[in-house]
Order: sequence, then C-alpha cells, then structure tokens
Amino acid sequence: MQRIALYDLDRTVTRAPTFTPFLVHMAASGNPLRLLAVPLWVLAMLGYKAKFYGRKPLKQFGLRLLVGREVRNAALQSQIDAFVARQLARNIQPGARAKIAADRAAGVRLVLVTAAPEIYAEALAQALGFEACIATRHQRDGAGNLLALIDGENNYGGHKVARVEDWLAGQGLARADCHLTAYTDHASDAPILNYADTGVLVGRYAKVQRGWAQVDWSAPEQGRAAT
Repeated sequence: MQRIALYDLDRTVTRAPTFTPFLVHMAASGNPLRLLAVPLWVLAMLGYKAKFYGRKPLKQFGLRLLVGREVRNAALQSQIDAFVARQLARNIQPGARAKIAADRAAGVRLVLVTAAPEIYAEALAQALGFEACIATRHQRDGAGNLLALIDGENNYGGHKVARVEDWLAGQGLARADCHLTAYTDHASDAPILNYADTGVLVGRYAKVQRGWAQVDWSAPEQGRAAT
C-alpha cells in the first residue's frame, strides 16, 4: 500500500496566498511602471468575485498585465528565484514544515497539488522536499518559455482529482493500492478531500464537515486535530 500525501499550497503550506504577491513582485522587480496597472488587477478581482468570469481568464489577465506575454524565461528566472526565496523565508507555516518533514521521514510520498502556476510552484515544491508538483500548467513557446496563457484548465476543484489520477497512472499505481491523505485550507477543495482516504482541513477556523479532520499549522507542532 503506497502512502501518499497531497498538499495544497496557498494558506495550507503557506500562511498567505501567493499569486497576487507574485504579480506585484514581478512588476516591481522587472518594469516598475507596470505597478501603475495594479488598480486594474484589483478591479479584475472584483469582477471575478461578481462572477463575470472564471479563475482561468482572471489569472491569464493578471499575468499578461503585470508580468508580460512570457512569464518564465531565462531573463525572468532571477526574479522568480527571488520570489521563491522570499516565500520560503517568510510565508511557510511552521506546522506545515514539521508535517512535511515527518511524512518524508515516515516514507510517505509527497505531492504538492495546487492551483498556483507552475511558474513558481514547481520551485517551491522542490525546495520543500516534495516528490512531485501538480500545478496549473502554462502554454510554452517554441523555445520552451512559459506564456501567460494557461494550458488546459486552472488546477482547481474537480480538476485536481483528474490531475492526481493522471499522476497515479503515470506512476503505475492503481487507486486501490494507495492510501491518500489530502491537506487543504478550504471546503472548496471538497473533490480532492473526498477523493482521498483521509481529508484534512488546515486552519484554526476551518469549517469542518463531512467527517474531515482539522489541524492548525500556525505553530511548529501540528496543532489540535479534530474530527
């Protein structure tokens, strides 16, 4: 029986979300004039909240607006690396670090499953010791540079389950031969929480339901658990 832990990123492994900070960081460290467009990004987020459009077009718009047509290439890599280093230094929940280390020591296979873009999620996963990263994918140009356009769908909700199933198949694993534990901060991830054998909501004030467990990773210890 393969033991596999599926970790969400934003507000699960990290204390705070990463996407808007990434956009602002890239604008500020690249072409600061792009910061003048931040109010447009705020308006775009309000439009998403009003359900005028979905997460995929929102993210593509933000990346094109504040980063550019290409969002990862040789020229941008140092800025991306600086963002990743900042997240690792300031934005990782101490309890998440402890749990990741404990799982790894126990032989659990670690997979980061996130709607965050592969632009920086892959580097974060590698630095934190994950075996694999299943993030939102981006289209590539002929030189292999990542573009603002998303390849397929935003890795959110039920799409996470489909991507995990594809990863398991690629590993030659049948679902019945695995014990999956999923960690995420919000009930909007119900599909992956229910797909796993054990679903765990991360956060002191997470609304527990459907038999999921709860942990608080804001301290180095795993925190209180409840069913």
